[in-house]
Amino acid sequence: MKHTFIREKSLSRHNCRYKEVDWYEYSEEEKEAVRKPRRSRTRASPPKVKDMNDEYSRKYFRWLFHNNFRAGDYVVTLTFADPTNKKQAQKDFANYIKRLRRLYVKLGLDLKYLYVYEGRSKGTRPHFHVVINSGTGINRDDIERLWKLGLTQSRRMQPDDGGELCEALCEYISKEFKRAAKFERSWNCSTNLLRPDTITDDNSVSKKRMRKMQDAARNDEVKKYVERLYIGWALVSYYIGTNEITGRPFARFKLVRKKKYRHYVSLYKAVRRKGKSP
Repeated sequence: MKHTFIREKSLSRHNCRYKEVDWYEYSEEEKEAVRKPRRSRTRASPPKVKDMNDEYSRKYFRWLFHNNFRAGDYVVTLTFADPTNKKQAQKDFANYIKRLRRLYVKLGLDLKYLYVYEGRSKGTRPHFHVVINSGTGINRDDIERLWKLGLTQSRRMQPDDGGELCEALCEYISKEFKRAAKFERSWNCSTNLLRPDTITDDNSVSKKRMRKMQDAARNDEVKKYVERLYIGWALVSYYIGTNEITGRPFARFKLVRKKKYRHYVSLYKAVRRKGKSP
């Protein structure tokens, strides 16, 4: 009989705004095979050598989106007026980013961007969805004017009703991931974005706690139970069920840091900088 336990794994970082946490059953044999310590924190690798169509790529994209951009930043759609192929489209997009970066540098700003390429579906004209940070002196006209190869649409990001995140927008611009070929990169970003760590913990979640979480799902009490476990975090959405491949219990939570907690952390840091105790 294999001895199994519950592993908690997340993409997170100190004082990040958004994170996702996975709980899943794991065995000692599997742990020994990859020689994982009981607790570890490593810099999460960008999904370059992994299957670009898997859930890791989507999860990494969501983390970058929610922790580097927020309401008030720009989402821009760049469409080509003339037929083109992906290779040429990428070159044209790179030239657009160069022009945009020069504008940001001129205004004393640091350009941050995250983009998705679309154009694989039959009858779909190639285009890019780009998320760009806002800044003093930058407006939509500036961003649109620098694209010279077709139509441009831009708008300010708005949070979903009753929430802090722009989840619907994130899901919309990442829908093309499903059409990507194996090992094909659907998205990319600037190198100056905040990146996550992979945090693995084999001690924090017991099988009993996993059973309680499953009971909470049946009783519609997941939000209450999760927010009691993750102090300072609000539950955005969750999935609790069975891993389709292993047949073992699985749970995933999407969490956003609560405003009051963020305010307390900011206040605490400000007081510490003055050399006083809070």
